[in-house]
Amino acid sequence: MKVVKILVVVLAVALQFAACGGKPKTRLTLEEAKGPGRDRELYRQGVDACRKGSFDECRILLNTMINTYSDSPMIKMAKLSIADSYYLQGGTKSMAQAEVEYRDWIQFFPDDRLTCDTMMKIAEIHLRQVIAADRDTTHAKLAERQLRDMLRRCPDAESKQKAEPLMNKVQEILAMHELKVARFYFVIRGSAQAAQLRTEEILNKYPNFSLFDEALYLHAKAMELQEDTVTASQNLAQLVASYPHSPYVDKARDTLKKWGQPVPQPDPVKVAEPGPEGKGLPSRVLGLVVGPHIDTSSKGVIIDRELKTDEIVARAQELSGAKAVGPVTPGATTTSNSPDARPRRATEAGQDVEVKPGAPADPKAQSSSSKDKKSKDKDKKKKDSGTPGLRNP
Repeated sequence: MKVVKILVVVLAVALQFAACGGKPKTRLTLEEAKGPGRDRELYRQGVDACRKGSFDECRILLNTMINTYSDSPMIKMAKLSIADSYYLQGGTKSMAQAEVEYRDWIQFFPDDRLTCDTMMKIAEIHLRQVIAADRDTTHAKLAERQLRDMLRRCPDAESKQKAEPLMNKVQEILAMHELKVARFYFVIRGSAQAAQLRTEEILNKYPNFSLFDEALYLHAKAMELQEDTVTASQNLAQLVASYPHSPYVDKARDTLKKWGQPVPQPDPVKVAEPGPEGKGLPSRVLGLVVGPHIDTSSKGVIIDRELKTDEIVARAQELSGAKAVGPVTPGATTTSNSPDARPRRATEAGQDVEVKPGAPADPKAQSSSSKDKKSKDKDKKKKDSGTPGLRNP
């Protein structure tokens, strides 16, 4: 029994030492965090953790840097890297949090050179969640709104080159959604007014829609059922002139002739253009199963997991305006919470007192000052003694 007790005690002690032997990498004391160049080292460690997929560790390290070095020039990049970590992590919740972080960053740094790229990243968050045209279009509408806002705030050629192709794709999805709903109301429900409203949405908002000719024809048929042949004739005339390769051209001509309306000649430029290529059955089935394909970047604004950690850090330093070398520690250009560095106040006045450094005290100056003070006190006592009604102390 004694041997068993001894073994149990030894095992318990060994387990205790084993449990206390390791130290979490992400738990840093204030003394460990503050040190020469620790702000950039923390940023580097956070980026490296993000590249390896340790997103929680990445955010702990970056937040430690932000809270410890409030005046570091790398804070702007650290906040943006936290948003990138949520974007790279993926998933519905992480994407929602990434959008919040990106929008906060734009609000704090609206004039930064990376603002346009950050706005593009918000649009990509919604584009990655767009599904088929016959499903919910919430993310498609949010992406369209974000891209339009980006083109308004960033009119340069580079931003247009990035945003316009994505805008065309997302508008294609939204227009297709409206056309499918219009078909349903016109063919299944027999509601000409509902089909009119849906097709007018396409005609007014999406002029580059690939099936714009079908929207024109369906709108004309809806107006015909409502006995508005004037509007219907205008739609059919536009169809004949601008879409000579459309499968609805012959029907449009016949309808115009039946109504006694002039049939316009097709635009020669449009005639010279090749006709639209129809999609085969396999691609249509794949589109219904998988949904629309929109190319979005798998990279963050700052963090690119295909690059090395040092390359990302060097780019972040360049964009933040920080020097490539040299530590950034609390000193002459930074603030500190130590008691000696806090602003001092006067004892009675309650106002801030500016403490100016000066030379060491001179004993002769101090003695002359004390003599002047004593002489002033004597003059005051003589004056008080000569004043009626006052008693000498």
